[in-house]
Amino acid sequence: MKKLIYQYFDGNLLPGIEEGIKAMKTYANAIGVEYIFEHNPKYFSGLGKYNPHFGQFKVLFDDKFKKYDKILFADTDVFPTDRVLNSKEDIFDSYDCDIGICTESFQPKWRKKNPNHHIGYNNDEKWAKLVEKHYGWKAPRNEEGLLKVYNSGVILYNIHNSNKIIKEIVDFNKYQKLVLRSGLSTFYTSDQCYIHAMICNPNLNVKEMDHKWNAFVHYIGKETPRPVNDMRTKDTNFVHIQLSGVDHFDRDELWRITNLEKKDWKL
Repeated sequence: MKKLIYQYFDGNLLPGIEEGIKAMKTYANAIGVEYIFEHNPKYFSGLGKYNPHFGQFKVLFDDKFKKYDKILFADTDVFPTDRVLNSKEDIFDSYDCDIGICTESFQPKWRKKNPNHHIGYNNDEKWAKLVEKHYGWKAPRNEEGLLKVYNSGVILYNIHNSNKIIKEIVDFNKYQKLVLRSGLSTFYTSDQCYIHAMICNPNLNVKEMDHKWNAFVHYIGKETPRPVNDMRTKDTNFVHIQLSGVDHFDRDELWRITNLEKKDWKL
């Protein structure tokens, strides 16, 4: 089986971004798969504010990727832990599906507590009704009845089924125009909300991957100093570092956040 990890970045390569690229390439080498990074591929245009983020879908449409069986896309702020580098646990071996993706387990409750935020409960529900009305697809919910939130920072694609996936997903521009006509904020035109809508399609075989492959570290609230929501566990393999200024962090700072307890970050 031919496997690839793909990353790209549109814009200037700041220190933290370069470290993210090196870190994911190290993981690719550890598990014995190919790695490709593209700088400024600018794959798609005309998608407004969120245009750069749609580059993750290039692997489905560009024929040069057809030689691979499976491709993992990862954002450049996703870092493999020492645990997974040492164990060499292979993400590709765990999921047989069209698309594998992780949820953001923290988000549904946060958005419920902040219903009027532009990325809050009310707009999420409006978005879900729009998707169901226009496409006939129901968005998945958690055990509390809240809409699940999926993150586009780590996605596993079965390239053997890329033609099927392309057939089942909708045109990027048409989706964005639908959202904007509804009055929702531009966030709902982003790649993350787009892929969230597409995986609601029951004709796609979508698997929710274990959170260990996309564990978030991010700020919450507006207090000073801002509290950090740390979703890592002892089993975490990939850490998605979404802290302000992360693109300027150096290798040691990023390693500490990825592998050590918060008290030992010393930022």
